[in-house]
Amino acid sequence: MINVELLCQVADIMPLRIPKVYRVKGSCSNIDIEMEFHEEIVEAPKKDTILTVLVTSSREECLNHYFCAQGYVVSNTQLGDVYRVVISLHGLLVVLRSSEMIGLNVMDKVYVGVTIKK
Repeated sequence: MINVELLCQVADIMPLRIPKVYRVKGSCSNIDIEMEFHEEIVEAPKKDTILTVLVTSSREECLNHYFCAQGYVVSNTQLGDVYRVVISLHGLLVVLRSSEMIGLNVMDKVYVGVTIKK
């Protein structure tokens, strides 16, 4: 079973060229994360907001979060000392970077849940 739970602090938010889509960059203890969202689905959090992020194979656990989407791991590479995993949520991307292996394999079906702490 896949279960990667992260507590992340928003470091930056930037609009993308695609209308109403933005990217959130966050720092989680030993993993850096970048996530793309559509503003009509997830309101952009403010800088320094805390996010709970769950990458899991359990749909039921994902549904406990404010945002939940199904996707697939499309890339798992090592660039120098950094391991990078890219998850596609049917077009929107989630990128995880860590100095340690993250434990996800290409074509794993995963659910990504995100809750914004207020």
